[in-house]
Amino acid sequence: MKFALFLLGSWTEPEPSEQSRIFGEMMEQIEYAEELGFDSVWIAEHHSSRYGICPSLMPLVTHVAARTKRIRIGTGVSVLPFYNPIYLAEETAMMDVLSNGRLDFGVGRGSTVYEYGNFNIDYESRNARFQEALDIILGLWTTPRFSYSGEFYQVNGLTIAPSPVQLPHPPVYLAVSRTPESVDVAVSRDLPILTSFSTPEVDNLGLFSLYAERCAAAGKDPQIDRMPYFRFVYLSEDEKEAKEYPRESLTWVRDLAGHRHTLTHGDEIDVDLDRWRQIRTEAPRSYESELESTAYFGTPEECVQRIRRLEKEHDIGYFGASMSFGSMGHSKVMRSMELFAKEVMPKFR
Repeated sequence: MKFALFLLGSWTEPEPSEQSRIFGEMMEQIEYAEELGFDSVWIAEHHSSRYGICPSLMPLVTHVAARTKRIRIGTGVSVLPFYNPIYLAEETAMMDVLSNGRLDFGVGRGSTVYEYGNFNIDYESRNARFQEALDIILGLWTTPRFSYSGEFYQVNGLTIAPSPVQLPHPPVYLAVSRTPESVDVAVSRDLPILTSFSTPEVDNLGLFSLYAERCAAAGKDPQIDRMPYFRFVYLSEDEKEAKEYPRESLTWVRDLAGHRHTLTHGDEIDVDLDRWRQIRTEAPRSYESELESTAYFGTPEECVQRIRRLEKEHDIGYFGASMSFGSMGHSKVMRSMELFAKEVMPKFR
């Protein structure tokens, strides 16, 4: 089994001075992940957000490549409609060269209306823009003098340089929602899928099962073991501490995510979450239900049991842990990573 680390870059205290600390801690966690034997690290893209402060992934993943030697580096995910696809094809190709072929390119359409509003892009056009952008990126990676004529983008006999190191191109992963349509797009393009660590387990496993069914119907090998299955994770030798310590951080993540989906423009930097909690119209899931459905908080032994069940019952062969979220303390995250690497990962290798 392979193992991944997922990083958000949450900014819980709206002080600009905190931002450099967050990026510094992210880099320490990534370097430690490589030292501990994680196979990959994935970094989220968000805009005008405290949920995650990584609006431009290419500079960050290139920095990661310069600070590491072995670990694969994933975009989780690049929101294609926000970019000129020619520029992004060049950026990712150069990143693949600089990392010596370690790029995993996660792509998606995005789901937050206000980000589209800030870019002055019609939210309803996101599906078509995404498909065209992906066509162009794949074409420029693999085809000299590539041409393309779409509703939103055109390319006229273009060859990019450098070209990716990985052949025929870097692995591309497609973020899927809860709809069969997004799974069908992945199957039609022979792309593995990415699901969210914040989606309830039954829904994520349902998407994996649907993907396998659609692949079988199309006569394709689903290769479930190449797709990272992400969960919130926090480990401690003390079971009570493991389950209680992340409560504030996970609640903050959930509440901010709920608020951000009510926005149509602007940003969430100055949001008053306490006030929003008083006026929101939908009740959040309880923390106790999160422990059952999305969060692997517990002792290393408990984590082994849950991953073992995923492996045996659902053929999961690639597990991803989101350990740094909300206001999780850096030393706590590093210790959780260490426990995971030394007491969980060896059980599956």
